[in-house]
Amino acid sequence: MDTTVAVEQPPSLKRERSLSPVPGAEIRDVKRQAEATSAVIRTPPEFPWRTCQQLSDVERLKIKEKAVRQAELDCQKIRNILEIALYRMGKGADTKDAVMMGRNIIREWLKEHNKPFEILVGVEGPTGAGKSSFLGSLLRIPELFPSGQEAAATAVIGKISWNDVDDPDYAFRAKIVHRKKEDIESDVESLLVEINRYSDLMANKFDQQDDEDALSIEDAKTESKNKIDYELPKIRAVWGIEKRDLEIMASRCPEKRSYAETVQSILSRNMPALKILEKGTLNVNRPTAKQLSALIKPYLDSTTVQVGSSLRYAVWPLVKEVHIYAKADILKPGITLVDLPGCGDATTSRSEVAQKFSNQLDVRMVVSPIIRATDEKQAQSLMQSGFDEAQMRMRGKLDGNGFGVIVSKMDEIKVDSYIYGCEELCDDQEISQKEAKIEELKAEKSTLKSQNAGLKEKKRMAEAWKKKAKRQYQLALRKHKSKLQANPEESDEEVKNLRDIMDIKDQEFEAADKELDQHQWRQGQIENEMAYLKDWLHHRASQTRNRRYDDIVPGQRSQNRQEYVLPIFPVSTKAFWQLQNNDAPLEGFPSVRFTGIPAAEQWLHRATLSQREKHLDETLDGYQSLMTMMRIYSQTSGQDGNFNFSRPEVESAVAKTHQIFAKKLSSKLAEACLEIQKLDPLEHRQRAMNRFVAEAKRIVQRWA
Repeated sequence: MDTTVAVEQPPSLKRERSLSPVPGAEIRDVKRQAEATSAVIRTPPEFPWRTCQQLSDVERLKIKEKAVRQAELDCQKIRNILEIALYRMGKGADTKDAVMMGRNIIREWLKEHNKPFEILVGVEGPTGAGKSSFLGSLLRIPELFPSGQEAAATAVIGKISWNDVDDPDYAFRAKIVHRKKEDIESDVESLLVEINRYSDLMANKFDQQDDEDALSIEDAKTESKNKIDYELPKIRAVWGIEKRDLEIMASRCPEKRSYAETVQSILSRNMPALKILEKGTLNVNRPTAKQLSALIKPYLDSTTVQVGSSLRYAVWPLVKEVHIYAKADILKPGITLVDLPGCGDATTSRSEVAQKFSNQLDVRMVVSPIIRATDEKQAQSLMQSGFDEAQMRMRGKLDGNGFGVIVSKMDEIKVDSYIYGCEELCDDQEISQKEAKIEELKAEKSTLKSQNAGLKEKKRMAEAWKKKAKRQYQLALRKHKSKLQANPEESDEEVKNLRDIMDIKDQEFEAADKELDQHQWRQGQIENEMAYLKDWLHHRASQTRNRRYDDIVPGQRSQNRQEYVLPIFPVSTKAFWQLQNNDAPLEGFPSVRFTGIPAAEQWLHRATLSQREKHLDETLDGYQSLMTMMRIYSQTSGQDGNFNFSRPEVESAVAKTHQIFAKKLSSKLAEACLEIQKLDPLEHRQRAMNRFVAEAKRIVQRWA
């Protein structure tokens, strides 16, 4: 009987044979009783998100995203029950119920584990390169960030993440983080100190040996001047104080007046600015993107705000960052797009902010316009910084997925002028044939256009004669019918003649109508052929330009010694929005695919895939641990809550396994150490020296 029962058990169930003798009375009992030693041990469940490692990246991501959504739904059910129980408790943290439920412990646990998962994707580049427009295209939200077409572009760091609030009034919201008042005071005081130091240096009050950095007097002057130039625009923008006035104030410190008192006198000149600093963080929301954009514009760019009748100042020096939340598909997987102030901005401090923050990014995209891409100094410096390249290599981001180049404003390329001036294209036989075909089509188009009026007039006259013949025939037919009543033998010869004339006029009208239709069809065909040829020439010119740009971009020139391909995406946001708004497409951009935006989106998803999967794994592990803890915690009795073993027993049971893996790990670490020792950090030293010798003269000349 035992054998039969064992066979009927499902394959996923494993049953241990009882070690104790079974009484005879129980053998005759058909229903088995689960005991401590004879209970059925179920196989632990295997979750698809743990067994999908052999699938493709996209399939794994879909499975894990679905698992997270399901876990959120299940946890929400538990949360609803717990919230009801917590609501019924005393609200004080020290009440008996709160202590019993461990409310303080739960609060500390939440603080420890509630860390946001975000992937920072930064868009950086020269001022006016089209960073904000490119971000708007990715988001499908135009002009959410300040545009470089205006006098004041992005001045502070702007982030945008997924908005998890479903309230229509909160469709677009923003968190404006102001700087601390203490930091502003410290900046102003350091500026005053630096002004005095610079004055002393100019008056030769310092000896070279007294300089703390052991720099020469000239180097110290340059360093001091750079610090002043860094902080001065902030003071001028908010408090309207010029350099000469600050020099006078600083000259009185610290003998006649302390630096702290001088700082307070400066800050008190703009009380509205002080009130802004006291607010700390400002949260705003609006139902539309346009309304929110207008609201946060003074905090993001360098435009000024009016206070009262006379005071007008800029807010950007008081703002640390602006974090926007919106519902855009590209943000849903946890991507946070970052709009950085333009590198090479006229205001040094804004440019410095962008350079410092770029090291925190998971993915970097440098935007440079196609017209000046090969000679854009600021974009070049962003792409060829050896220090940045080394940092990215160490962080594993220099693999073709952590860094990309966006070549913007592709619509601004003048195809005819570019082909004429490009040696590679001007003598190309295929291009010459296409251009000759375009000229031929233009001539035919002009001829057809001149025939339009005549054909339309011919059709109009034919239609008029057709209607006239029809009226004459119908009138003659009615008269003939009335005469037949008086004389049945009345001749119908006239009616037949008019019917023949009507048929002829019908045929003439149909011929004129067909001729006009064919004429118009040919005109449309010529337009399509010309559009195709122009698009072909545009893309040929763009591809040639891009290939020449690839040769200029650092990293592409020395491809033979690199293990990655630098992604470069030519885009046109203007052409993209023309198509999105159902307007006539720009020449060379017949569909959205040709604008380059979809390709950049696909690369961005690939570039962030590993990071997104890592976040999903951590989230799912956290959910599983939480569920396990809840299951154990909620058990009032039973085997899951009673552990009949001690720690020494567990350590003894796993001791052999621990020794095996410790030995393997030690061996592996020893091998890794040997491999590390074989590495030569100066492997390319000679190449670097040769490159330095080749470029040193040009760099020094540029300093002058």
